Amino acid sequence: MSERYNTPDAGTLNWHVPLNENFKNLGTDVEIRDDDANKSNYDPAVGAKFFANDTKKVYLGDGSQWNYIGDIAKLPGDVVVSDTEPSSASVGDIWIETSSTN
Repeated sequence: MSERYNTPDAGTLNWHVPLNENFKNLGTDVEIRDDDANKSNYDPAVGAKFFANDTKKVYLGDGSQWNYIGDIAKLPGDVVVSDTEPSSASVGDIWIETSSTN
């Protein structure tokens, strides 16, 4: 995941520009957690994952809406949202690929 983030070299002028670009990726790399009724308060960016603390439902953003993909309490494994295959997947895990080249 670290290759998706910009780390300016020491002494770089305007270091804040590449560093601030990292915030664009945080919207999909970091799961949003809140109550189900509050999911409309968050942008359903493509590949963004929303976990409802109260209902244990998982939603995936498609750029315009949150799409229900499952109930974490009933899944036997983890839900991974990534553009690369998980390196240490286990039986029961669900991988949601977000790359544009399928």
